Amino acid sequence: MINIGILDWILLIFALFIIYVNLIYLKKSQSITLIIFECICYALGFARGYNFEVSDLVVTILVFDFLVLWTNQQRPVTFPPGPSPLPIIGNILHLGNGKHTVDVFRSLRKKYGDIFSLSLGPYWVVVVNGKDCLKEIFVKNGEFTSDRPPLYVMNLFQNKGIVSSNGTNWKAQRSFTISKLRQFGFGKRSFESSIIEELKPFLNWIQSYNGQPFALDSILNASTVNSLMQIVVGKRFEYNDENIFDKQIDYFKSEVEEHKKSFDQDNIRDFIDVYLKEMQIQDQNTHTIFKEDQLTCIVNDLISAGTETTATTIRWAIVLLLNNINVQNKMRKEIDVAVGPGRVPTLADRHNMPYSEAVILESLRFGNIGPLSFPHLVTEDFIYKDLYVIPKGSVVIPCLDSVAFDETWFPESNVFKPERFIDEEGKLCNQDKIATFSLGRRVCPGEALARMELFLYLTSMVHRFEFLPVEGEDPPSLEGTKSLANNPLPFKFRAIPREL
Repeated sequence: MINIGILDWILLIFALFIIYVNLIYLKKSQSITLIIFECICYALGFARGYNFEVSDLVVTILVFDFLVLWTNQQRPVTFPPGPSPLPIIGNILHLGNGKHTVDVFRSLRKKYGDIFSLSLGPYWVVVVNGKDCLKEIFVKNGEFTSDRPPLYVMNLFQNKGIVSSNGTNWKAQRSFTISKLRQFGFGKRSFESSIIEELKPFLNWIQSYNGQPFALDSILNASTVNSLMQIVVGKRFEYNDENIFDKQIDYFKSEVEEHKKSFDQDNIRDFIDVYLKEMQIQDQNTHTIFKEDQLTCIVNDLISAGTETTATTIRWAIVLLLNNINVQNKMRKEIDVAVGPGRVPTLADRHNMPYSEAVILESLRFGNIGPLSFPHLVTEDFIYKDLYVIPKGSVVIPCLDSVAFDETWFPESNVFKPERFIDEEGKLCNQDKIATFSLGRRVCPGEALARMELFLYLTSMVHRFEFLPVEGEDPPSLEGTKSLANNPLPFKFRAIPREL
């Protein structure tokens, strides 16, 4: 009879844990084969009369499984280079050394090149740097690299919406959403009047501080997204509801319910109504992908994306203009000449304001609001430039930071220089060198709207006010939060009204 002691129990539990890890890290078929193989070995041993102690069995399992894990975590010969992984944890320690992930990726790029790999948990991750490399992976091979990986955060939304969904569902939802929004003027010049209408109360709100220090905070978020809110939800955020963005998913659920109660297919008011109508049309189709939970996630994706890009870039632009008063004055002088007094700038003024456009482009670059784009999943093996094989199941991370601060394209990349987007003839240039809105099949669908809003908001603000730091204080820091979204650190400033 086998005598099981406390140590045996501890070892046995640990062995079961290692088997569980194998089930996670290895393919299902590999894990099952491994466990069956171990069972057969022990059965043969007992059949031949070997007297195994429990500790003997467990230690054998541990050694054997560790060897299998170690072998599986060795970088394949045809894979991009990278630091050597440890068993089970892989390269996690490289990311947990107190540095920001972007800083780690910058140093690894210097050592291993534009494309390198890491072992993170059960995934092999390929980090892609540089505009040319990003194009090769996400444009040329976009058919293999456009899905999302089954990561925890993505699984929370269970293939819903636009950001986290995959395959035919993602293609159908994205295509339907963009085409229907365009019918409401989304991203078109005709949308300009809606933006200007929303801009007026925002400028008046700034004016109300009469040159006293203030922070933009959620007011800017609400204002910049309200023109989109009007066509998506049929309402606008009120400036006095500062917590709306903390509970927006619940807010959108309630809006969908309200729309269902008052829905009239002969009186379509906004995108939610359009989607509800499509749900009715598809109602008899048992395999329909047009469902209420999809609608809620799509609305949340649209408003979240519409808020972050524009509002965060405007904050960065203000921080940069507060640190570079000469740039602010030059921009204002150009606006005064092109626009004059008595009106706000319009999109028709764009061609007369190349320097203002350059300031916006440089703010997009320097602000670097999304240094790392959402991860992608490789759905089929493909070969990268006859150098590496990127196997199916790999996770690929686009490092957009590598484009924004590429010294080859942007010398002195840590310096704010709008002139890098102006050619010798004083015309706008190098617009295609930035990748703030990502690229490939997952490119931001709201890029056109964001660029319109950035131009109208920033030129109107600089035209109407002079931005100054808080009296007696230094300009705001150029350091960002260095999180998933790179926001400026909280700051206040003064907006001195101009007499126009």
